Amino acid sequence: MPVQDTPEPAAPAISLHDFTDIDHSAEATYVAALEAFDRLPLLRELKALAIERTRTGPGRHVLDVGCGFGLETLRLARLVQPGGAVTGIDLSDDFIAEARRRAAAAGLEVDLVPGNAEALPFPDDAVDVARAERVLIYLDAPDKALAELVRVTRPGGRIAVIEPDFDTNTVNVPDAGLVRAVLAHEADTAVVNPRLVRDLRGDLTALGLTDVLIESRMVVFSPDLAVQYFAGIGTAAATAGAIDAAAGRRWTDTVEALHREGRLFGAIGYYLVTATVPPASSRGS
Repeated sequence: MPVQDTPEPAAPAISLHDFTDIDHSAEATYVAALEAFDRLPLLRELKALAIERTRTGPGRHVLDVGCGFGLETLRLARLVQPGGAVTGIDLSDDFIAEARRRAAAAGLEVDLVPGNAEALPFPDDAVDVARAERVLIYLDAPDKALAELVRVTRPGGRIAVIEPDFDTNTVNVPDAGLVRAVLAHEADTAVVNPRLVRDLRGDLTALGLTDVLIESRMVVFSPDLAVQYFAGIGTAAATAGAIDAAAGRRWTDTVEALHREGRLFGAIGYYLVTATVPPASSRGS
């Protein structure tokens, strides 16, 4: 019989709970996971569309809220030259330090500051474009963050928000009942606001914004990222008692077997919402 290559062991499981720990989230495993997720083609499509709909280009002043370690921030810094500027803000000092390191290595001038999305340390009407990606789902007061995005954006400027809906998670584990239990636990517990995207259009309209547009993509995980994420949520469900220990082991074994066989499929729906900021006199309270 032909000798088969031994599959490489799966990377450590990842949990979205850890991204709320601003010290733990900067560890190498999570940086690598964020880089892998950033490379997913359908997410890249939404990012490109956000750039198009916010008219991000030379001369524009852009604020990237929840910039992490600067993956999109540095791309935007290139796009706005000549004459533009980009500021990135994140709650994690470690992420800001890494973003500064990457900016310096790339020879880019980017203003990178630690700070809270719910109380942005910038004056009114400071930027032409304000964006937030995978940020609002983690916040205790996403309404405050949205209001802050509007406050710091000049009249006629544009807002872009990219967030997932956790009820759209899907994976090809054959046991439908087990899938429902695990994915429901993940949707209910992984982040603070798992279904926030459903109200974004209404929330932005209530703030007085106009030209509100929504676009979506079903973002398909790479196989390696899928095994990290979906194995991890089964373990989390078993630990929390949402499924029993035997079901948790069966879930993990199935996900890892599908990965070894090259058959693992996982995806989640992401949404881009863009809008125009009106004059201050016509904004909602």
